[in-house]
Amino acid sequence: MNTRAVAARILLRITEEGAYSNVVLPHATADLNERDRSFVFRLVTDALRHSRYAAASIEGAAERKLAALDPEVRCVLQVAVAEMLTDHKHDVFASVNEAVEATKQLGVPRAAAFVNAVLRSIARREATDEAPRWGIRLSVPDWMYAQLSQDHGEAEAQALLGGLRSRAPATPLRVRPGAAPPAPARAVAGIEGAFYIDGGRIGETGSAYSITDPASTAVVLALAPRPGERILDLAAAPGGKTMHLADLLGDRGTLVALDRHRRRLRSARRRLAAAGAAPHWVCGDGRGTPFRSGSFDAVLVDAPCTGMGTLRRRPEIAMRLEPETPAELATVQRAMLAEAWRLTRPGGRIVYSVCTVFAEETSQVVAKYPAKPPGELPGNPWGSGLLLAPHLTGTDGMFISLIERGG
Repeated sequence: MNTRAVAARILLRITEEGAYSNVVLPHATADLNERDRSFVFRLVTDALRHSRYAAASIEGAAERKLAALDPEVRCVLQVAVAEMLTDHKHDVFASVNEAVEATKQLGVPRAAAFVNAVLRSIARREATDEAPRWGIRLSVPDWMYAQLSQDHGEAEAQALLGGLRSRAPATPLRVRPGAAPPAPARAVAGIEGAFYIDGGRIGETGSAYSITDPASTAVVLALAPRPGERILDLAAAPGGKTMHLADLLGDRGTLVALDRHRRRLRSARRRLAAAGAAPHWVCGDGRGTPFRSGSFDAVLVDAPCTGMGTLRRRPEIAMRLEPETPAELATVQRAMLAEAWRLTRPGGRIVYSVCTVFAEETSQVVAKYPAKPPGELPGNPWGSGLLLAPHLTGTDGMFISLIERGG
C-alpha cells in the first residue's frame, strides 16, 4: 500500500468535494495500522497547512497554474511538497519515487514523468532562493494576512498565524469531576481539568473525560457557574461546553441548552445523556429566544464564527474563508450578544467567546458592553477580552470576554 496515494485520495475529497479534514480523516484511515494512520494524518494535514506555499512551488517548477493540472496529480504534488517542507530527516528522492508510484495508483500513469520532473526540480532549488511574501509563506490568503496585521500588528500576526499553522500537539482532554486523566497526560497550566495526551487512539469516554481543547475548557471556567443559579447556554451544540457547565453546576441549579439546529441538538442530547448530563434542551434561535427578560443569572454566548482559532486541527478553513465572512458573522454575533444582555438579570453576567482571532468578531463585538478579560486564566488581554492562542497558551485560538450586568 502506498500511503502517499491514500493521503492524496483524502486530500482530493477535502479540496474537491469540500469535506472537512477532522471529519474525513478518522473514517478514511480507520483500517490502517497505527503507524500508517499517523503518517497519513500528518501528510494530509501538512498538505493543507502548507497549501499555498506548495502551490507556489509547484507552479514555479511546472510553469503552469495548479488549477490546470488533473486533480489527482495536483493532490499528489501537494502531499509530496508538504513532506519535503516538513520532514527534513526523510530521503527527499525516496519521497519523489513514492509520489511517482502514487500517481500510477491513482489512475494517471501518463503524469508520472511530469510528477517526477516537477518534484526533482523543487528538490534541487537552492536554499538561498528569495523567501516568498508572508501570505504565501504562511499559506493564507493575502486579505487575511493584511486583516490580521491590521488587527494585531504585523509581528504579532506573523506569530499568531505561525502558531495556528503549526501541527496540533496532542489529543486534548477535559477530565470530568471525580475522574482521573488517562496516563500519561500533561496538565495545561492555568486551566483546571485540561490535559494533553500523546499518541494512541483516544475514544470518547463520557463518564471520565471529554475530548476538547483547553481553550474551550477555559470558556466555561470563565463563566464559573455557582450553586442555585439559572444558566443559559445560548448556542449549545455540539454540547462540549454544555457538558462542562452541567459538570460544574450539578444538581444545584438549572441549566438550559438552546440551539437552532435541531439535528445537532438531538445529537448533543444523546451524547450528554450517555454521559449522565441532563440540561433542559430548547430548539430556538439565539438571536430571539422565547425566554422573559432577566430570566438568567448567567449566559454563555459561544457564538458561531469563522473558526480561525482551530486551524491546527482544521487547516483547510483558512483557504475557504472569504473576506466578507467575518463581517457577516459579526452581525449574528452582535444579535446574539444583545439577546444575552436582555436575558441576563441585573447583577448577572455573560461570557462571550469565539474560536477566532479577527477583531471584527471579537473585541469589536463586545466594545459597547461593560466587558473585561476574565481573571485567573492564561492568555493575553486584547481589547475588552482575553486572547488564547498556540503561541501564547499552547491552545486553540479563543477570545473570551466577561460582561457583568450592573444591578
